[in-house]
Amino acid sequence: MSSLIKIFAYICIWTTPFQIAFILWCIGIVTATDYNIISLSTIELIQNYLSFLAPLVNVAYTWFPNPLLDWVFSLPIILHTSFKAVASTWLGFWILKKIR
Repeated sequence: MSSLIKIFAYICIWTTPFQIAFILWCIGIVTATDYNIISLSTIELIQNYLSFLAPLVNVAYTWFPNPLLDWVFSLPIILHTSFKAVASTWLGFWILKKIR
């Protein structure tokens, strides 16, 4: 069990560069278009730049409550992805500190 938790902690830490690259890509979209940091929501990004994920969004709406998903998809992508990157990295380091 400890090894599975350790693997989860390492995944949390190792995905940080990918999350930072995604944040920088979103910042590039904001600087090149009429969007700003607040107006580029998750659903706008999926509809306009990641349209191959649209079927997954439709499936998510059948599994989860619509008001919850409306709220999650309306969040500004740069802000909530930045928070997620910091939180998952911190969680990974915290788990490793507790295990050792």
